[in-house]
Order: sequence, then C-alpha cells, then structure tokens
Amino acid sequence: MAVLLALFGPKRGVRLEIEQTATLGRSSDADLQLVDGKVSRQHCRFTIRNGRLEVEDLGSHNGTYVNGEKLTAARALAAGDEVAVGDSLFLVDGGADAAAARFGDATLIVTPGGTASEAAPAALPPTPDGARLAAAAALAIELAGCADLEAAARAVLAAMEKALAPKRGFVLLWDRAQALARPLVGRSDDATVSISRTVLELAARRKQAVAVEDAVEDRVLKQARSVVRNQLRAVAVAPVLVGGEVVGFLHVDRASPRYAAEDAALLDCFAAAFALGGHLRAPAPAPAAASGARPPLADAPIGVSASWRDALRVADASAAATSTVLITGESGTGKEEIAAYLHRRGARGGGPFVAVNCGAIAETLAESELFGHEKGAFTGSTASRTGSIEAADGGTLFLDEVGELSAAIQVKLLRVLQERVFCRVGSTVPRRVDVRFVAATHRDLDADVRGGRFREDLFYRLAVIRIRVPPLRERPEDVEPLARALLGRTAAALGRRDPGIDDGALDALRRCRWPGNVRELGNVLERALVLRGPEVSEPISGAEVAASLDEAPRDAAAPGARSTSARSRTLPSSRTLPGQRRSRSVASASSARPGSRRPSAAAARPSIARASGSMSSGRSRSGGILMRMTASR
Repeated sequence: MAVLLALFGPKRGVRLEIEQTATLGRSSDADLQLVDGKVSRQHCRFTIRNGRLEVEDLGSHNGTYVNGEKLTAARALAAGDEVAVGDSLFLVDGGADAAAARFGDATLIVTPGGTASEAAPAALPPTPDGARLAAAAALAIELAGCADLEAAARAVLAAMEKALAPKRGFVLLWDRAQALARPLVGRSDDATVSISRTVLELAARRKQAVAVEDAVEDRVLKQARSVVRNQLRAVAVAPVLVGGEVVGFLHVDRASPRYAAEDAALLDCFAAAFALGGHLRAPAPAPAAASGARPPLADAPIGVSASWRDALRVADASAAATSTVLITGESGTGKEEIAAYLHRRGARGGGPFVAVNCGAIAETLAESELFGHEKGAFTGSTASRTGSIEAADGGTLFLDEVGELSAAIQVKLLRVLQERVFCRVGSTVPRRVDVRFVAATHRDLDADVRGGRFREDLFYRLAVIRIRVPPLRERPEDVEPLARALLGRTAAALGRRDPGIDDGALDALRRCRWPGNVRELGNVLERALVLRGPEVSEPISGAEVAASLDEAPRDAAAPGARSTSARSRTLPSSRTLPGQRRSRSVASASSARPGSRRPSAAAARPSIARASGSMSSGRSRSGGILMRMTASR
C-alpha cells in the first residue's frame, strides 16, 4: 500500500491510501476529487505495479509534475517525491508522522472505494426515508464539531441545500422582544431578500415545520409580499426550539417542485439537531416584577458604596429594555465596565459586545470604522470591510467618548439610532441591524449642546436612560475591594502570587483623591508590585504604596483645602502673569538701588496672610513667585 499526503491545495492535510489504483481529478467519479479549475476531470492515475507506485497523466490540460518536471509518460515514484496537480501538491509515502508534523491532529485519511471484501455484507440501496435519516445523522455529527454559532448555521444551511435543493435558504434568529427575524446565514440570488412573515408566524404558532405546497394559490399566503414578489410556490419553514421557546427558523423556498410533508419532517430534524448542538440559548425570561429584583451577577463590577449601587441599580433596571443608554463620568471610573455589565444582564448577552473609542478614530476614517465600506469605495479600499455597527448586530455597540464625534458623523449616527438602518461607504444598499446602543463620555454634553458643539437631537436620542458613574474620591469605601481585586489581577498577569495588602497601605490609598480614578489606583498597585522583589511574600505595606504614589497622599476629607504649591501648579508654565512680570522688575530694581535691601521671608509672610487669607505659605518655585508678588505690593 502506498500513501499520498496533500501538502497544499483544496485537500490540504488529506492522506490518500492507495492499495491498487486511484485517480485524481475534478470529476465526482475520481477517487480523490479536487475542486480546482486547473485540474481536468480525469487528471492523473496512481497505480501499484510490481510493488512500486507509478503515476501517469491522463491527457490533462495543464499536466502533472513530479519534482518539478512535467510527466510525458508513466513514471515510478519513490518515497519523498512530490507530485503537483493544479494547485495541489502531494508527498509520496507521507506517513502519519509527517502529517502530524505539518498539520497536527487535523489530518483526514481517505481510502478510495473499491470492490468490497467477500466477508463484508452487500450494501442495500438507500430508500428515500433512509437517505433522509442519513442526512439528519450526518448533520448532527457535523454540528458536534462546530466551534461557534456561525459555523453551526453554515453547516445547517449546507445540509438544507443538499437535501432539499432550494432556490433560497436561510437560517434565521428570532428576536422575541422586537418580534423580528434576522438572517444569521443565507443564500439567495437577489440583492434584497424578503421572507414571508406569515409563514414564520404560522410555524411559530404550531411549533413544527410548515410546508406550503402552493404559496401563490394559498388562501392565507397569497397576499404576502414575499410570495407575490418572488412567485414562490414551494415554501417550507421549521421553528428552532430551545427550552420550548422559538429562538430561530430554518427557511427554504423554490419555484418547483413543491415540498411534501416528508420534506417538512426532514427540516424539523435539521432544526432539532441545530437546537441540540448547544450553540443556541433559550430566550431570556420576562423581566421580573418590581417586588422581586434580580440578584446581581457574580461578575458584576466591584463596589460597595451607595452611589455605586445606585449606578448598578439603574443598569439592572434598563438591561431588559432596548433603550439607548448614556453613561457619564470622569475618565477611569469604569464606564465601560458598566456598559459590559448592562450587556450581560440583558437578552443580548449571548450576542457580540463591540466597543469603539470615538476619540481615537481619525475623522477621515470614522465613517468607515463605524459603517464599513465596499471594495473600491475610496483609494486603498481593496476589499469590503464590516463596520462596528454591523459587527454588533444582535448585540450591543458601546460608543466610548461619543462627544468627540464630528458634526458630520453625528448626523449619520442619528439616522441609525432612529431607524436601525445604514449604508456602507460606497454603497447605496440599506442594511438593517438589531443593535442596542450604549454611549459614554467624560464631557459635559449639556454644555456642549448649549455651545453648539454637539447636536441636541442626537443628545436626547442617546440620553434616554442616563447613568452617572461617581468618581473614586466620592466613594472611598470602594477603595479596599477595588484594591484587592486589582492586585489579584495584576499578580496573575505578572505570574506572581497575590501578596495581599495590609491596613496601613489601605489607609494610605483611602487618603488619596485619585484624579485618575480606578485606572490610577491600578497603576499604583502594579508599580508597587513590580518594584518589590519577587521573593518578597509579605503584604504590600503603606511605605511601598507611598513610594509608588506620584506625590504624598492628599487628604480626601478636606477637598477644599489646597496648598499654595497646589494652586500654583494650575498656572500654565509657559505664560507669565502681569503681576509676576511686575514683581520681578520691582524686585530687580530694588536690588539694583544702592542701599536697598530685599524684604525677608519673615517680612513677606504678613502680606501673604492679608492678601490671600487662608492661603498657606508655599516653598515651591511658584510659591516663591507668589511671595515676591506680595512683597512687591
């Protein structure tokens, strides 16, 4: 027995075991069919003669090559020879070790069909019922190996096309909240597709497949727009049931021949196999009454303060709805965490969560990033691209820093929010999406609206539900749980054991005002963990936290008390106030006069106290400038 291992081409990774003879070609009659336009229908034949493997070309159009040389006659092959057929390259005697070295476990061993052995029973001709049962069994086996929902849906679509030969076929997901069916995968020759809602509702009501023998003449369906437009006579729809609830549909239709009851039963089998594959989940239960609030998820954002619980309460209440949510708060407070939590709590938790930072997108690319583009839409667009809105179909689109969008993009985004319809750049074909929009910003959008920097109509469209995320300085009780959680994550990322944190370090962290909020807290803890030796196992101390802070901790209990040096830091360093310039000139003039003497710091302090009241004396460079200003007066 000889072995051929496909190194490249449509059968890459396949091992072909040859006992007597085997043909390669594009025809379905070949022992190994190669779907390749460069391969002839009967391209070449491999034969074992006198214990050696030979190959001969069967008059192919593009020829057969052995080790780079074109065959002109039959040729004996040795182990390690390479045979090129079209775009395929085969290795002679490529054993299991060679296959595993190149392709791992993804190697398929194919044995060409031959005469059955005498011990094997003769195969019975398949009956129509047997063929349908075999098709359903083959689909169930294939679904067991599918990694995700889209791959499973494509397998179902391929099975429907092979067994039922439709003109159009679709795998649809059912959105119960909006009473809307959206195609997951499908195949149709039409640019725009219409599906009979009447048939879908009938199948959902009966919870079993429906086969319409003549849709054009059917009393119920003949007025349906899709039936009239496509002149459909044969339609079959099967509901996909998970937990007794409809989560999707399998839809096939064609002009002729008509679908029979047996075809509908087979479609029901396909739907059951799709449901049992584990890729679909039951629809979310109806929102609980106000008296029984849902418990928070185990992976809810961390926080124990009353203000943080208020934000989560609003998120819980709005999770089951489809209303647009606007999350406001300073940078680093956890706005994206709230958005992701809202997505997980809602009925779209199984769909995609797509986050877009609007402030990081160049204005010239913002439209393509959000809406996608078609091939050739602009210079450099060599292929079509799916935008973020389309990628979030069936899930949630999180628009972070939405206040940074340009006026032109705001107008186009408004239309999508109103109608859930958009067009890709370079296309005039409208696309409908089922997306929930959640926006966030650190800006004061109310002020931006008054100043004309943000569209008022877009603001009210986004702010249907508003969630304010409080800064960390307003919720010091959240510092400890956040610090412990962030330290654990950081230690795991660095490959270290979580050392914990002592009470002194927690006290130091609570005294800080955290202008960078949770993000800054995480940076301080990461710095403290990195700067200590990996052999140190004691909890992080207050001294390590103080060393990791950019400055000494500020008292969070007295936010109004600020030092002179703190006030002076708010002055732009590149600008000099008139008073500063005057004070310097006065000081230099007084020092230049004979007998003049510069006022001492002790003499200057009373002036500072009278001029600034509660201002404390500063010893920084800018604090010195303030003292000279007072002394000059």
